[in-house]
Amino acid sequence: MPKRKPDQEKIRKILEKRGYKDGKPPHGYEIHHIKPLAEGGKDTKKNIRVVLTRKHRQIHKNRKERGKE
Repeated sequence: MPKRKPDQEKIRKILEKRGYKDGKPPHGYEIHHIKPLAEGGKDTKKNIRVVLTRKHRQIHKNRKERGKE
């Protein structure tokens, strides 16, 4: 499956509805897709989380070690 880019406009709207200023996560935080876009995940409110940058790196490191990335 080809790697799909996130729809930044959808993500911005989701974050604005959650109360994030300008639809962006705060400094030190990033957007994480629970089900990765490359695995068919979508830019939906159920699939998007705002996590600490260091936690986001750890999540992807763990996935890579398990052979999921």
